[in-house]
Amino acid sequence: MNWKPWVAGVAALAVGCAPMQTERRVERGPLLRTYSKESVLGQRQVAATVEARWPKVTLRLVSSDVCRNEQHEEYVENVIIERYEPSAAPAISGGTANAAIGAGLLLARPLFSNEPDRDSIDREGRYGASSRKIATGWGVALVALGVPALVTGLIQSLRAGEETQTRKADTVVSLREESCHPQPATGTLEFAGGQGAPPEPRTLTDGTLELTAEEVRGMSFAGVLVDGEPAAISEEDQELLATFRLCGRVLAEPLDPTALAKEDVGHLQVLRRRLAECKAIPGAPVDEPLKLLDAALAAHGNRAQPLEDKPSVNSFEEAVAAYKPSLNITANSEDLEKLRRPEALRGQAVLLRGVLERREEQNIALVQVGDIQVLVFLEPDRLWAADFPKGSRVELVGVVMGQQQLGDVEAPLVRGIWMRTAL
Repeated sequence: MNWKPWVAGVAALAVGCAPMQTERRVERGPLLRTYSKESVLGQRQVAATVEARWPKVTLRLVSSDVCRNEQHEEYVENVIIERYEPSAAPAISGGTANAAIGAGLLLARPLFSNEPDRDSIDREGRYGASSRKIATGWGVALVALGVPALVTGLIQSLRAGEETQTRKADTVVSLREESCHPQPATGTLEFAGGQGAPPEPRTLTDGTLELTAEEVRGMSFAGVLVDGEPAAISEEDQELLATFRLCGRVLAEPLDPTALAKEDVGHLQVLRRRLAECKAIPGAPVDEPLKLLDAALAAHGNRAQPLEDKPSVNSFEEAVAAYKPSLNITANSEDLEKLRRPEALRGQAVLLRGVLERREEQNIALVQVGDIQVLVFLEPDRLWAADFPKGSRVELVGVVMGQQQLGDVEAPLVRGIWMRTAL
């Protein structure tokens, strides 16, 4: 028995059963549900809000946990496994052709001559093979090659295909940290960030602290702490607290019509603007002081003349040319001593160089010139009136407006025409 065809068949079967190429992909299916998950991080934070109604300002402090809020989506996920063999189709087509031709030759054997080829003879005197024998040999060979290839291709084709596995999946679509579980803050409240000695600490019981205008007027603080933890205050509430402190100082100063009639127009306009800002505080008694100031301005014939009616300038050089400062005041200049008598310099334009110490109010800066402190009024609607860095050297063109008491600071007041950082 010829064993070669059997070996070829076994090899074909082994090839057909060999591992095939596999591709795996994951596709998202329909959304099942969305849900949120909250976890406490073990941290606490304190926030403060400010409510002002004359003559009191109320600080409400809330202590909250810090929570991590996760938004989840739960959906169906399809895992698709695709098995294939690129050689299956060529094996089927090639095997079918070879097997068909080989079988055809075998079936047509009777049509071929069985006579030996007498035109050829070997060394032993034997004639060449007959046409039937040659056709039989080719038929067997082609069948032996085609059938295993065909079987291999068919097995690989049957094993090819897709398998889909369905499972439930979950993903986090958003993650944020936020305050949660708020409750009124309790503990010791301390004031921080002000000039000089800080106010005495207070005890919080229900998260509320009330301060009168008289108390706030004597305080200097930029923030508060509860049991050593700083309380977050929004910019709007900080501005409201600063306005309340300013109004507490301005409204505490009595206005004498006789004294107002002698004041410089520029000083009256600055004072009126500061009083007008107090209208943001509900209940603040600003109507009568505003009437007195309007009467004083009318007496000067400048009731409708705002500061903006002065010469308009668009640069530091234009300010120098328009106002022609009569004094050049620096830490080492001879004109510095004249600044100790600001009432004698009312209305005079000066060129001032010094170091910006701090902001006393939103529109008032404290500039140190040698050993003299100068209060500089910066109009908020001017583009140059930016928040200059603390400790920076500045130079400005301004108009002296006399002596001014602001909290615990009494110093010359200069209305700034243009200020810039000095080189």
